[in-house]
Order: sequence, then structure tokens, then C-alpha cells
Amino acid sequence: MAASKKNIAKSIRISEEVFAYIDQAPGKGFNEKFENIILEAKETEADRKKKLAELEKRIHDAQLKLSEVLNEEREMREFFRNFTHMQHQLSIMRACLNRAGVPDEEQENNND
Repeated sequence: MAASKKNIAKSIRISEEVFAYIDQAPGKGFNEKFENIILEAKETEADRKKKLAELEKRIHDAQLKLSEVLNEEREMREFFRNFTHMQHQLSIMRACLNRAGVPDEEQENNND
């Protein structure tokens, strides 16, 4: 990183966790390490924002697809529930016809 005139003096208080993070950064002293972290964040910020926007769009698209799939699943469950109900009703009707003395062959011919 290019050396520049440093005419701003600030005193900060930081936690041990933050100090340990800064201390592991490249640089000769605390000030240089801190500045290197900030400059790297500044230089990579545009790329991070772009990547974040892309990820947010992918998440949004995936949520739309999930909603679509869940709606289709709900419709299929409703269809099979109705189908099962209709089968049950047909079974009841067939039993009623049998009790009324209508032979199975005649019932099948009436279904054609």
C-alpha cells in the first residue's frame, strides 16, 4: 500500500477479539495493520456488493421456485384426496347397486 501523509490522530478502544484480528493482518505495526484492513475492505467493497446482489437475486429466484413447487404439491395432494374420495363414493354406489340386485356385469356396461 502506498505510504501517505498521516495527519489524523485518533485514539480508539477495542476488544481483545478485534485487536487479535487486526494484529494478524499484514503490516509492521498496529496502525499499518489497521489501515491495511480498512483499505482492503474499501478496495473489495464494490465486488462484495455485486456478489451479494447476485446471491440475493438467486435466493429470491429460489424462493419463487420453491413457492411454485409447494403450490403444485398442494394441488396434487388436493387432486389425490378428491380422487380417493371419488373412488370411495363409487365403491359405496357399487355396493348399493349390488344390494339392489343389479349384477356386476350390468354395472360395468353402464360405466361405458
